[in-house]
Parts: sequence; C-alpha cells; structure tokens
Amino acid sequence: MFAPRSSNLRFAAKLITTNCMRLFGGAQRRAGGGRDAGAATTIGFQPSVETADQLGRVESRLRAVAAEPGERVAELALHGIEAGGKRLRPALVVCSAIAVGGAEAVSERVIDAAAAVELLHLASLYHDDVLDSAELRRERPSANALWGNHAAVLGGDVLLSHAYRVAASLGPAELRRLAQTLTALCSGQLAESATQFDSRRAIAEYQTSIRGKTAMLLSTSCWLGAVTAGAPPHAADALACFGMELGVAFQIVDDVLDLYAESRAIGKPVGSDLREGVFTLPVLMALQRDPALVELLVEGIDEAGVREVARRVRAAGADRRAVALALDHLHVAFTHLGDPGLRPHGARLLIAIGELVLHPLERLGLPDAARAHDTVGVGPEADAA
Repeated sequence: MFAPRSSNLRFAAKLITTNCMRLFGGAQRRAGGGRDAGAATTIGFQPSVETADQLGRVESRLRAVAAEPGERVAELALHGIEAGGKRLRPALVVCSAIAVGGAEAVSERVIDAAAAVELLHLASLYHDDVLDSAELRRERPSANALWGNHAAVLGGDVLLSHAYRVAASLGPAELRRLAQTLTALCSGQLAESATQFDSRRAIAEYQTSIRGKTAMLLSTSCWLGAVTAGAPPHAADALACFGMELGVAFQIVDDVLDLYAESRAIGKPVGSDLREGVFTLPVLMALQRDPALVELLVEGIDEAGVREVARRVRAAGADRRAVALALDHLHVAFTHLGDPGLRPHGARLLIAIGELVLHPLERLGLPDAARAHDTVGVGPEADAA
C-alpha cells in the first residue's frame, strides 16, 4: 500500500526529473518562442498517454462551453482560454479521479468538473486584471487592455456563468462546493486588499488570505475530482486537504518568484505585488529582521526599488525562510495521500504536481528548494499499481 514517508526519495526525484518535467513545459516553451503565443497549453504527463488524452478532453470541453452563447461573448471568453497556462486545476481534478478509481474513472463528469474549476479560475483572472489595471496576461494583452474594463468584467462574468452552468450538471453538492469556493476566493482577495501598503500586515493575515484566494480552489479541484469519480467521503476529504496544503505552498512559491523570477517565466512584471502594495510572506519575514525595509515599501516604487527590496529580503534570509515554510506545507500535503482509499499511481501523479511547484525555485538557486527531495517524497513500493 502507498504511504508517503521522509526516506528513500530518489524515486520521487526520478519521476520529476524524467517523466514529469514536461508537466508545465508547454508554458515554458511558449515563453521561449517554441509555440504560438495564442496556443492554449495543456498539461501533458509522461509516460501516460491516457492522462494527456484526458487533459485534452478538458481543453476541448472548455472551448465547446465558451463557444456556445454567441460570437461576441465567445470571443471574450475564448481570449482567456486560448492564452493557455499550466492548467494546474484541471490536472488536479483528473489526477484526483485517477487516485480514486484509476484512469477508467475519468468520466465525462470528471471532465466537466475539470472544466468548471478552470472556468472559475479564468474568470478570477479577468477580474484581477481589471482591479490591478494589468495590461498583460501570459504575454498577451489582457481582456481589459483590448476591450476596456467594462467588457473585461462582463467577460469574467460570462466565464463564471459557464462555470456554474457546467457545475450544475454535476449535482447540488458539487454546485454548492463551487459556490463556497468563489465566496472563499472573494473573501481572501478582500482580506488582501484591506492590507494594501500596510507594513504591519501579520503573517497570520497573509496565511488566511492565501488559503481563501488560492488554496481553496486547488482543494475544491481535488475534492471534485474525487467525488465525480465516486470516492468515499474519507478519500475525498483527504484529497481536499492535500489540495489545500498544496495551494498554500503554491502561493508562497509564487510570492517568492514575484521578487526573483524573470517576467517571461511568471507571466507578469517582476515586483507586481510590491507595486500594488501587497506585502507577501518573504517581505513580511524580512521586515521582522530588517524593520528599516519599510522605507522602500512605498507607492510608485520603481524597478530599482524592487531590486533593492529583493536584495534586502535575500540578505535577511527571508526568501529561504519562506521556501522552508512552503516545504512544510508540501510535506503535510503529501501525508494526506496516505489515505487507504487512494491508488498509488494516482497519488504518484499528485506528488509529481506537488514537487513541480518547487522547480522554478531550483532554477533560481535557492538551496532549500534543492533540498526538497530530502524532506518529502514517496517510497519505491508506490511502483505497484
């Protein structure tokens, strides 16, 4: 039986560096010019052709749903879909279904669940771009840059309506879960907005915000994948807990990348959070050791200011402390995959997604990320299906 543990991690590392490095490769290839900028990017797993085909079904479903109401509305909705992305949330739905019942469990209900969570996610991006006055999204003009804020808000609303229409076909429990997720997302975003340019923002407030605005949707993705595949309640709850902890780790990593990664790699200008007055975990941790940093955290911060904040965060060791906390959450996430109702193959796929959250950090040379394989993973007995 599969059981995550803290020893013998070479098997997990091999999965990542060989079979699963292509997981997010589409977006990276597109950024490097190897793919058309307008081509949608799905997550392709190796060696499972079946899993890649299932994610292809999700992509087809997204396009079919968005194309239904009429040409103008379809254009607004398809703009976000065709921009591509990691398709992390649909991948979690599909892999959670596989963890429950194998590849044969990926029914049309599972595909609809995957489409619903991605549509909700895309709607939130449209609205985020309006709130942030963002002109680019994934290296393409944002909807608000192309058509104005009014049309972009309506486009996000259209995507939300599609998400709920698809979720309604799944059943009342699934629809209710999606509605609760949207409420949590809005609550988390509101909590973040209430602390803009507030250097006294507590780390606990930050954690509450990211659980709502980011982690809840990942948790729901896993839960929906499990439930639509017929999982017993304990297995669905275990996968939901996995998704929540993964989501927290994912957001912390994203916040570190906002300071150090290249704009092309993260799909937005470096230092966007600082410019918007959103002080994230690495900055809050740096303030604990370098209170004078607050003098740089001002409205209208320029590129040189962003670089200096990043330097001071690193000098305080806050980047590594933030990564260490992300690793803690990732470790907790993996422990939830030890539920006896989950199949090893599906759990391995979910572990691979979790580990790949750290991959950009390794390229940045953060030692804590490079040591990830020494703290979390899966034993070789997981080979057995």
